[in-house]
Amino acid sequence: MRNYPASFAAEPMHLQIVVDEQDMEQLTNVVEEARERGVIMPEGNEYVTAEIIHGEDRFKAKLRIKGKLTDHVQGSKWSFRVVAKKGGGFLGMQRFSLQHPGTRNYLCDWFYHRLMAGEGIIALRYGFLRLTFNEEDLGIYAYEEHFGPELLEHNGRLSGPLFRFDPALFWEHRLNEMNKLRFSEPFAAYQAAAVDAFGSSDLVKDGEMRAQFEEAVALLDGFRRGELSASQVFDADRIARRHAILDLIGGHHSMDWSDVKFYYDPAAKRVEPVSYEGFSAFPLRTLAGSNRWTGRREANQDLHDQYFNDEELFRAYVHHLERMSRKSWLDSTFAAVKPALDSASATVYREFPYKELDRTIYYKNQQVIRKLLNGPKPFHAYFDGSTADTVRLSIVPIEGLPMEVHALLLADGSRVAPAMKTIVPCRRPGKVGEPVEVVFAVKGKVKREDLKLECSVLGASAKRAVEVFPYALLSGLDVAMGSGVRVDPRALLFFFFDDSARTITIKPGAWKLDRTVVLPSGYRCVATSPLRLDIVNGAELISYSRLEWKGMQDMPIAIFSTDSSSHGVHVVGASGMSRLAHVNFGNLTRYKYDQDRSGDVSFHRSNVTMDHCFFTGTGATLLDVSVGSLDLRNSRFDHGSDQLEAHYAQIDLEDVIFELSADDAISINGGTASMKKIAIGGGGGIGVKGTKNARISIDGLKLDRMAAAFEGREGSRISVSNGAVESVGLVAEAKEREMRYGAVTIELLKVSIVKATKEFECGAGSTITLDGKRVGETKVAKGT
Repeated sequence: MRNYPASFAAEPMHLQIVVDEQDMEQLTNVVEEARERGVIMPEGNEYVTAEIIHGEDRFKAKLRIKGKLTDHVQGSKWSFRVVAKKGGGFLGMQRFSLQHPGTRNYLCDWFYHRLMAGEGIIALRYGFLRLTFNEEDLGIYAYEEHFGPELLEHNGRLSGPLFRFDPALFWEHRLNEMNKLRFSEPFAAYQAAAVDAFGSSDLVKDGEMRAQFEEAVALLDGFRRGELSASQVFDADRIARRHAILDLIGGHHSMDWSDVKFYYDPAAKRVEPVSYEGFSAFPLRTLAGSNRWTGRREANQDLHDQYFNDEELFRAYVHHLERMSRKSWLDSTFAAVKPALDSASATVYREFPYKELDRTIYYKNQQVIRKLLNGPKPFHAYFDGSTADTVRLSIVPIEGLPMEVHALLLADGSRVAPAMKTIVPCRRPGKVGEPVEVVFAVKGKVKREDLKLECSVLGASAKRAVEVFPYALLSGLDVAMGSGVRVDPRALLFFFFDDSARTITIKPGAWKLDRTVVLPSGYRCVATSPLRLDIVNGAELISYSRLEWKGMQDMPIAIFSTDSSSHGVHVVGASGMSRLAHVNFGNLTRYKYDQDRSGDVSFHRSNVTMDHCFFTGTGATLLDVSVGSLDLRNSRFDHGSDQLEAHYAQIDLEDVIFELSADDAISINGGTASMKKIAIGGGGGIGVKGTKNARISIDGLKLDRMAAAFEGREGSRISVSNGAVESVGLVAEAKEREMRYGAVTIELLKVSIVKATKEFECGAGSTITLDGKRVGETKVAKGT
């Protein structure tokens, strides 16, 4: 209560409102319905007639309940929108709101509007008074100017339209959310909102004002479509100042497109921001302009992404951040507003003595701004190579702010400017930064050691030097796809791209692919019978889109290599589920111990279901699945060295036959595998192998003529039930327990064993059980 005595330092302004009984009943009904619904609906919330008394001034007005949510109708402190009738007004305002001071966080919005006004931004008149309503003393209220000609007059602006993006449809979406109805509502987006003028009824009657509004709408339309930049439409400096202040006060909630307000300057042909609702003060976590700069303007960007992809605006924004984040700037600001702040505080303290303006938040936010403008490292730079007259670098952004490259600093101290202006975009949250190539024209050969780049945040005055790594940044795609001549699939007759449907169709027919094809992401690769695709001459088919290949029982799709020279078919990072049915893969590669690809056919970070598929050939691995899922049914593997390999994947098999593998039939490295009705036979290696903590369960297994039926390593668990093992060199081997992975467990339940040269080998600390009984020689691991 230490601030309560200060409340007597000034007598607050006193405003009285008088409405008749019938109008009071209407207001009460609006309040009660809002409390029931949880939102104030415009239907029924009509203006009522009122008399306003301020000192010796009396004037007629109309008023209604103001706001959207029920914080405006709590208790007896209802919020009102007041419009004075002709000749009336309060403190020069014809339109204003009266509301609980807490609605705008007490003194925080008062300070916010003073900051905005001090930076030359149109600011609402905002302050505090004592309100009496029909002779009931409602205590301290905040008054807030609304949008009308007097706002522009007070801020020294020419007459012009005041407007916003109409939030009506957005609030339909919010109401659905509040009623727990969630569905696609494209009408609620920023890109769908109409531009709505304040005082639209007057605007229709005023031809000059209507023409000005039409100009503003045209500019905003071009801006939202990506045809015009922010600095072509807006007063870029004032937009920049506004957002720098929002960073200072932690008022990012005020950036919601449904809350922003604008003024169109008909002389400058530019749109200015209007200060409204600071939603402050809160601790700052990131900057308004962070994580936005891509260097492109596009129609699908939101309002602030469009703002902050304008170079002129961004430079101004960072300049004002540097200025406003200096402690001296805030010190002088508080000194300048002290008399007015003391007076406003005295009024607030009459009812809310504990709601003083917490200055520490603003100073802490200054510190955060300085830290964010001067992060520990702006980007990684790689030496990609040099010639007698050029140096090429790759820059990978790691920060949320764009960086301007000024010069390459050579070991001898000389500076070389980039051949072209270079602005490195931000790294978007959750993504790896996109590399940017920068070329420098030099005189003579440059060594890769001891190079640095001089750079700064775009628009910042402070420059810094960043070390250049003395090695290149290679393309991972190039590494992964290996060598071979590539061809654009759009240039091939048998690939058809439908960009609207996002499909790539392999046309039916018999085709030969003699150059590598890479299918881009974001599509579906569709194929149907009859189709025979012969991949030759070291080519391969790589798809970053999911496959939807559907053959027929009597005419399966055939993917093969007549010379076994291909590098196979590989699906990488495809979104969605690939689906293959009645597809045969044959002789795609020759066996090679250190083969370039992980399999004849592979799926990496790509989920796939397969039904009635056939794999054959002489390759090192016929099918490889890694870091994804495989659902394989009614399929068969024939020959090959290893037939199915899975790495950290989720595998489901049912009715699958594995025959004549030169080495292992099924290898599960990490991840899980669930199998039913599996037949394995005639192979030279292990039937089922688990490594790296793999979890394998099999129900229904027929296995014969293999060097070994089961092998577990590195903490793996293999559980087999309802099976038959016949004619094997070894039934099961559990390697010893390892400290890193733990013990191996192999459980055989209702598994018959016939003609096994040796049944079990169990390493120290691991376990093999047959129908619940431990078998094999188990030794105690040392140190356990």
